[in-house]
Amino acid sequence: MQREMRLAGHRVLALDEVDSTSAHARRLLEAGALSAGDAVVAGRQSAGRGRRGRSWVTVPGRSLAASLVLAPPPLPRPTRLTVLAAVAACRALESCGARGLAIKWPNDLMRADRKCGGLLVETAASAGGRDAGAPLCVLGIGINLELRPGDLPSELAERAGDAGLPGDEATRERLLAALLAELDAALAQVGGPGDRERGAEYRRRSWLVGRQAELSAAGERLVGRIADVSEDGDLVLEGGRLLAGESVELIAVLPPAVRTASR
Repeated sequence: MQREMRLAGHRVLALDEVDSTSAHARRLLEAGALSAGDAVVAGRQSAGRGRRGRSWVTVPGRSLAASLVLAPPPLPRPTRLTVLAAVAACRALESCGARGLAIKWPNDLMRADRKCGGLLVETAASAGGRDAGAPLCVLGIGINLELRPGDLPSELAERAGDAGLPGDEATRERLLAALLAELDAALAQVGGPGDRERGAEYRRRSWLVGRQAELSAAGERLVGRIADVSEDGDLVLEGGRLLAGESVELIAVLPPAVRTASR
């Protein structure tokens, strides 16, 4: 079943179940049935996706699963949209009462050292309607608002967490409305003081800075301490080496005992 509503001035299509909100949004875009500013939200996903093809499990009734169609202004780097979206998600969650949020580079939301949400930005295009041929993006977002024992498979339960919010429908709608408003403000302020503030906030919220990590950068294996995260989503290794975010994959976060950088 599908129903239509408006939140924060945006058209939102709400479904009981779908394979993936992002996949469904792309299908609607290709059919000319969705436009920039629209969103798709579902109570359950059977094939939710994360970065690099990883799966994302949606807990029915206690998670937010949504995809938003964005028409971003020109950005200095494609990774900047993930930066803005991650900060918008943290601000939206905090406006609903969540606390202690951090961002695990590049696109995971953390609370109490556990992943409570994730973002995925993909390019898209509309085959019809007012956005035909325009460069668009689909932003997928999944957030565990509330987890209970047995909600997730055991292999996920050890590292997954929640935002510490009620998982009811009213909270989900309030959170989605806040997220839409935060994204509107972020995209409207690109290039201005608010944009710089969001970049600095992304760095302040970084969960990865100061930790040892194993990385793959343009086919090169690296192990080292993360010294900083840039406002455009790049990583800086201890010693000053800059790793462009587009070409980097985080393989693992390592125990503090791992000290040396290697290739």
